[in-house]
Amino acid sequence: MIRRLVLAVVFCGGVAHAQPLDAADAAVMARLRQAAAQDPQAAYDLGRMVRNGIGTAREPLRAFALIASSARRGHAPAMFTVSTMLAAGEGCTADLAASRRWLEAAAELEHPEALQQMAMYVQEGALGYPRDPERAAQLLREAAHAMTHRAQAH
Repeated sequence: MIRRLVLAVVFCGGVAHAQPLDAADAAVMARLRQAAAQDPQAAYDLGRMVRNGIGTAREPLRAFALIASSARRGHAPAMFTVSTMLAAGEGCTADLAASRRWLEAAAELEHPEALQQMAMYVQEGALGYPRDPERAAQLLREAAHAMTHRAQAH
């Protein structure tokens, strides 16, 4: 149901910039906000909408808060997104140590994008990781393997 609410906003009334919502869109957004309090996926979806200004005003601080609430509840895609937002200082104060912790938490849950990003950092010796091309290659293999699980789940 929550996915349908998000898709309804994105495809039936969501816009790339803030505009007044009609009553149906406002009702969908209200239901999504309620769901976000209970469901980490809904909080993540709403946070991404707020981050990108889809169906609502673009609000980086609010987006970070919503996505971080999902990450704290163990949602791997949210953990990865929080990591990228912390690294860039988007909606929050930049914090590379916290960014690395969230990236590692998402990678521990075998989130492919987190494994890939970690591989890039390890390859480059960035974000406090020692440069290690062999470890980077291993992380990329793990990311590819994790992607096969994602593909099989759909």
